[in-house]
Amino acid sequence: MDEEIKLYGNAILKYCFGILCDFHEAQDAMQETFARAFFAREKLKSQENFKAWIYKIAYNICLNMLRKRRFFYAPANENEGSYQMDEPFIDSVLLDALLILPPKDRALFYNRAVEDMDYSQLEALYSTRAATLRKRYERAKNKLKNYLLETGFAENTSEGVSAYE
Repeated sequence: MDEEIKLYGNAILKYCFGILCDFHEAQDAMQETFARAFFAREKLKSQENFKAWIYKIAYNICLNMLRKRRFFYAPANENEGSYQMDEPFIDSVLLDALLILPPKDRALFYNRAVEDMDYSQLEALYSTRAATLRKRYERAKNKLKNYLLETGFAENTSEGVSAYE
């Protein structure tokens, strides 16, 4: 499992952060992901499915954490900076834009745009048809594009939103 943590640890942390938008929760989710994967490793039939399998575990953990957050915790005060990373890989404006998306769409957008997963990988990850995922991704991308255009972010960057198209 050490090799898998070295190979996928940073990617899973970024993925969890992309869904949860809170660095400390993302760290917890990453640790729980690898702990669950370790204890369920016999269930994995082949190593070629490992990436989809580990992302699916992380996805479910993140959704559970969001459910718990909604029911048990008060919303975090944005001024506290609790969701900030020391070295952010997502611009704060884009992070705010991601927060307008439902968690499932945030996860899909992250997998497709940042991790560059193809739809056959996404189909295995989400247990949903590729055509459905394409449509959800297009809708999420359009919501982000409209939000970024409304805030003026896309006009102030050299790439704008076209980097995700």
